[in-house]
Amino acid sequence: MLDAPITRPRVLAVAMQKGGVGKTTTAINLAVCIAELGQRVALLDLDPQANATEGLAVEMGPDDVSMFEVLIDIEEDRVPLADALIESKWGVSVGAAHRAMRRLERYGLGPSGYTRFSRQVSELDFDVVIIDCPPNLGELTVAALAAADSVLATVKPGPDEIKALIELQRSVQETREGLNPRVNIDYVVSTIFDGRTLVAKDVRRNLEADWSSEYLGEVSQTVRVAEAKNRREPVVFYAPETETAADYRRIAKLIDERMPVHV
Repeated sequence: MLDAPITRPRVLAVAMQKGGVGKTTTAINLAVCIAELGQRVALLDLDPQANATEGLAVEMGPDDVSMFEVLIDIEEDRVPLADALIESKWGVSVGAAHRAMRRLERYGLGPSGYTRFSRQVSELDFDVVIIDCPPNLGELTVAALAAADSVLATVKPGPDEIKALIELQRSVQETREGLNPRVNIDYVVSTIFDGRTLVAKDVRRNLEADWSSEYLGEVSQTVRVAEAKNRREPVVFYAPETETAADYRRIAKLIDERMPVHV
């Protein structure tokens, strides 16, 4: 009998160099929704604000370590990524963030830091790994791009959002040329979307025209997202009847169908 082929995880970085655009909410809810589809999912929180860690109600015990210990450039203090994952109650394993990671943003990951992290991510025994990036294009975002197969860009309707997407595209291109030739912005979603406003309609029109292959549609605006965050729950569990929850489940299914499996 032939052994089953060994696969490495599909790696998705959720990125945008601006805060308040629904990036972490999207990372959390897509992770949970893809897990609901039967995939083994890990969520790596690379944002020192630790909002994804908080949003999945992950509590670090005395023996737990964060992504800081995984990424630190001091070898004797470093912990393997696989040993840093904490199981959440939502069926998603989490690499927790810590405010100490701000040091990494300032001083870097050290020699070979990007390739070391990329290798460890590729060796994880999961089907899908989602990386929540900080709201900037600094060291930790570059580390995520170096490890990712695909990038999902979250675009909130606003006057400068398309410019921010183009800037992110430039950073992805630089990463592709220097660190990771496979990474690309393969998915774009418009978050916190209110279709009644002219600015939202304009952003949707631009995304449909310029990112037609990548655009996965909108995530509807609702106050339930803030309520879910306050309860430290994914909105797809807190308010499963909302249009927002349906949007995330639809997008998760599209991504699961489109991201190729690596053998």
